[in-house]
Amino acid sequence: MTTIRPLHPTDLDALVELSLRAWQPVYDSWRTLLGERIYALAYPDWRRSQADTVRSACTEHATTTLVSERDGQPVGFATVVLGEPGADARTGDLELIAVDPSAHRDGVGRALLDASLDLMRDAGCAYASVWTGGDDGHGPARALYEAGGFTALPVVHYYREL
Repeated sequence: MTTIRPLHPTDLDALVELSLRAWQPVYDSWRTLLGERIYALAYPDWRRSQADTVRSACTEHATTTLVSERDGQPVGFATVVLGEPGADARTGDLELIAVDPSAHRDGVGRALLDASLDLMRDAGCAYASVWTGGDDGHGPARALYEAGGFTALPVVHYYREL
């Protein structure tokens, strides 16, 4: 049985480790698309930078980070960033989401997405957004977001060696 719960400070190491396993296919895909030279320039130590990103996001948004747990162990997480209430509609951003490969296709991603959207609704957000890549490594993420009712806005990010 998988449950969704708030972040505990003791979760950080496990979340970093599962995120690195989850995002390995993304970086492999980028290596293939960019070629070795540009990839090495753009992502010289992706594991360190990704670990720093996860730790920072989970710490900065600790009250809006959700953890999926199975048998007492984290198998996924989602970090939500709530926009400031104001004259414009309040937004909710799904900043990070990762599911351990051992839990793929078990509904963990969908449960995290649904819980994140509920958190945004409860905070008074008018809409939600999430960014992802168009490469093969992000294919499962795109499928999750599309199944969750998100509409894609195509964006292109170019790289070039100088």
